Amino acid sequence: MHEASGQSVLPPTTLGPKIARANVAQRLRTLRVQAKMSPPDVADAMDWSVSKLTRIEKGEVSIQLLEVRALLAHYGVTDEETVADLSRLARISRTRQWYSRHRLTGAFADFVAFEHEAAVIRTWQLLFIPGLLQTRDYARANTALTLRADPNDEQVEARVQLRMDRQQAFFERLEGSNAPRIEAVIDESVLRRPIGGRDVMVRQLDHLLDLAENTDRFFFGVTPLDLEHHSGLGGSFELLQFFGRSHGDVLFVEAAAGADFLLTDHDLTVRHNALFKDLLDYGRQGDRALRMIRSVRDALRAP
Repeated sequence: MHEASGQSVLPPTTLGPKIARANVAQRLRTLRVQAKMSPPDVADAMDWSVSKLTRIEKGEVSIQLLEVRALLAHYGVTDEETVADLSRLARISRTRQWYSRHRLTGAFADFVAFEHEAAVIRTWQLLFIPGLLQTRDYARANTALTLRADPNDEQVEARVQLRMDRQQAFFERLEGSNAPRIEAVIDESVLRRPIGGRDVMVRQLDHLLDLAENTDRFFFGVTPLDLEHHSGLGGSFELLQFFGRSHGDVLFVEAAAGADFLLTDHDLTVRHNALFKDLLDYGRQGDRALRMIRSVRDALRAP
């Protein structure tokens, strides 16, 4: 992510707090190692617990501006540009975002933060329309079925509102200079599964087709039911890619009972990028995918 000299290679206009925190964490750990200091020694000098230093170096918590400067002084870092750059990143990392009000925890909290800063969102869905592409009615019906709850249940409404907030944040970013892009591959069975009823599903498919008109920001693929070379049977996932060299790819796998996984292992993200390419290569994409979506929608409209 950064040169060994500590110089930043991040485009300043594309950074959000999650990426900033991750970069502060990585660079501070690198500087500590270069200074040949152990975590206990540094923690003792800072009057911290080792746990606090470890969490900072893992990017689990943000660090205050004065603490960054104290650490750099302890590591013997005097280069003004390095001090200024890390101070800037620390300041960005402490910026509150819209998702703070949802009080998210665990891997899903990290996923929402990373998704909000991603340049490209690649999603493969075997069971339902991807969350960022759902209508409110579809989201409510899908969430109620997943939770085995009434559609008006408070927990259902909270999850639906989070999904709508994620969408709003994404669409607001489309107005900026570094607009993101969604590439979604959806299994044909998802298109034919009338979650919420035929009318809700028709409106959902109309929504996909409306989004697809913005070809710069939305690209869809469909895996037909008769596809023999199907690489996606292992389950759904979302891959996040970021501007420039600001962060490596992030893989999110949403599992049952809230057992979500957020992974940054290079081999895993490379493998899933290749898997995603397979789904596009062997399925239908572009106009062929949109024709299938229209066909399924028209069939649902038929009496």
